[in-house]
Amino acid sequence: MPNTYDVNLISEETGEKMARALQASAEAIMKIGNKMGAYDLPRSWQELQMHIQSGTVRQICPVGTKLLVDKESGVSATVNGSITGATVNEETFIEAIGRSGTAAYEFIYDGSVWHHNGEDVELINYGIAVTGTPAADDTVVVHVQASKIEFDVVDIDYDVPVNDALEHTLALWTSDLLLYGSIPFCSPQKLVSVREALPAGTYNITLDHGCYDGTTVEDSTYQFTTTREIPAGGGIRHTTMGGWLTSGYGISHVTGGTFITYDADYNIIEQGLATTEGTGGTSLGTATASNPTYRVTDNINFTQRQISGSNRNIHSANRKWLNSDAPGAASGQIASWWTASDEFDMPVRSTLPGFLHGLDPAFRAIMQKVRKRTAKCIADGYGYEDTEELVFEPSMTELGYGKNNNISETAAKADGTLKTELAWDMFIGASNARATSGT
Repeated sequence: MPNTYDVNLISEETGEKMARALQASAEAIMKIGNKMGAYDLPRSWQELQMHIQSGTVRQICPVGTKLLVDKESGVSATVNGSITGATVNEETFIEAIGRSGTAAYEFIYDGSVWHHNGEDVELINYGIAVTGTPAADDTVVVHVQASKIEFDVVDIDYDVPVNDALEHTLALWTSDLLLYGSIPFCSPQKLVSVREALPAGTYNITLDHGCYDGTTVEDSTYQFTTTREIPAGGGIRHTTMGGWLTSGYGISHVTGGTFITYDADYNIIEQGLATTEGTGGTSLGTATASNPTYRVTDNINFTQRQISGSNRNIHSANRKWLNSDAPGAASGQIASWWTASDEFDMPVRSTLPGFLHGLDPAFRAIMQKVRKRTAKCIADGYGYEDTEELVFEPSMTELGYGKNNNISETAAKADGTLKTELAWDMFIGASNARATSGT
């Protein structure tokens, strides 16, 4: 959005550099448990963690190495014998087994107890429930279906762990998520956060530099009338305020839109409420596009965000999804991983499970939080904020695109300084070619 952040377009030189780096990594495919060239890869994620912590990971997983991580996509059960059926809780089962790759696991009943791999087990501890009374030699076979996510090693010791006891890090990224629409966007936000119930009646909102581009061509006072109360915790949105146009900004752009009211559970109360110029009824306050200079009412949101959603990293729907292990919600329901970031936030409705859902438990066990710096837009006062991140979207700086609003979005230290202002090693020239040459 204009006046919100600067867009640094990728240069031809940077594009060629990234292409060379990716080509080099593609020629250096290495998988856990295999051997290629001069490198012996670890046999388990725990062994990889040991190498990271000891500072020897560069010898076995140089920049350009590819690691494949299992991600469970479904769990089912088949039965044989007196029992007539079985159900499996996928989260409980994967956690109990300790891995999420494609496999089949057999449980056998000996007439008194169940066995798995020769050991006595309680089915409940694996999330398994059977229908019917088991008899000797009955079996339950649990089938796990999984895909694999391909991660590239993009840098070593780039980041600063949140855990002060750790000194070393291994930065991984995946392009398996780069399909448009596969990552949920932030939803359009509330224009007005209703803190105290508003009875049915006429209300008005004033725009001050409220046009999408921050100009005054749409500035005026606009009124609308409700026929039903808006409860505390509810909200109000407008269908065009803050919206982008190729041309035609003006009063008619706003009056051509309508108001929508919501209850505290984000359900629509009324919609299609006509917008007219006027100061009738009760003033709800003043709205502006993005510049906080013109924001005088703190329960009124920026018009750009009420139409396009928040662009602040800590409020990002993507961040919530990437760091959640929640299973998917039913169609049309609020995403299981979504929580409100502030009083203006509106829910994402998605059936997608959290990105961490089904990811190999042994791999997840070695993941660690690091400190990241992210630029803030004008609506948040510019500057930057340092946050603790586990799974995150790569920044402009890390990918070699340079600074964002003059901020190097890289690895932050606990004392507020940066560890580096460079891109990930993967994207600095083709330096990761050593992954294939062994130099």
